[in-house]
Amino acid sequence: MQITAQMVKDLREKTGAGMMKCKEALQECNGNFEEAVDFLRKKGLASADKRSGRATSQGMVIPMTTTNRRTAVILEVNCETDFVAKNDNFKAFANKIAKAVLNNASIQTVADLEKASIEGQTADDLRKIMVSTTGENMGFGRVERFEIANGKFGIFDTYIHGDGNIGVLVQLSTENAAAAENPETITLAHEIALQAAAMKPLYAHTSEVPTEALAREKDVILGQIKNDPKNANKPEDILHKIVEGRLAKYYKEYCLNEQAYVKDDSKSINDLTVELSKKLGSKVALVTYRRWALGESSAGATPEEKSAEAAG
Repeated sequence: MQITAQMVKDLREKTGAGMMKCKEALQECNGNFEEAVDFLRKKGLASADKRSGRATSQGMVIPMTTTNRRTAVILEVNCETDFVAKNDNFKAFANKIAKAVLNNASIQTVADLEKASIEGQTADDLRKIMVSTTGENMGFGRVERFEIANGKFGIFDTYIHGDGNIGVLVQLSTENAAAAENPETITLAHEIALQAAAMKPLYAHTSEVPTEALAREKDVILGQIKNDPKNANKPEDILHKIVEGRLAKYYKEYCLNEQAYVKDDSKSINDLTVELSKKLGSKVALVTYRRWALGESSAGATPEEKSAEAAG
């Protein structure tokens, strides 16, 4: 397979490895991009990239909760330029859409949102009005809505970084309403949201790491170990113990609940929830989170763009 300059450039941007090493990796892997990433990682020439691709779209990410913090939404609205993204009219439009999702349990997907009625018009009609007003294409990149079920207790909290470049939503569970409404629970939820924004976890808990991702990571770690001359004569069972040890580090880096707290690295996020649980006499636990960075979703094409793409 021919290795193009663009392929080398893309691999270099993804891994940070040198151009010649990227070309060599692609040649060794017959142009397979992900295999080339792992090839470089095994050689110690690249680190795992937490997100596929680089954010290019403009707009904003909006996480939002109801006053009682039992319902939450996170929404990405995209536009073409930073100039429009920072415009007060665009911000008002995006927030209006987020509030509509928050108040409409039937909206679960972007398709649902586009058809939803807001102030007598569909959300898609409102989008078209904004397009004609600003002269820029706009789209709803992605949306998720969460709700704590009746009979269950807990809260949502949010954090928006900058002008909406990053939006974070965190859900904690509690055993009773009093613990959910306690200011310390709300404070902890916000601290965890700040943690997620700063540390870019991939999963809330170790149990969420996909089997395929775990197998791939084990393979990469084993490759790194075997490429280290110090391990040349070590038996396989010792090597596999080293792999398990490094997997624990992987969990601490990529699983939010296991991460070291940025304000006190002697404690993990799980330690913080355990401490608060003891203090309140009610178990407090991390349920889930979302950390969305602007533009990382490719689903934000407008209907016009999708039609043009399909036409070819």
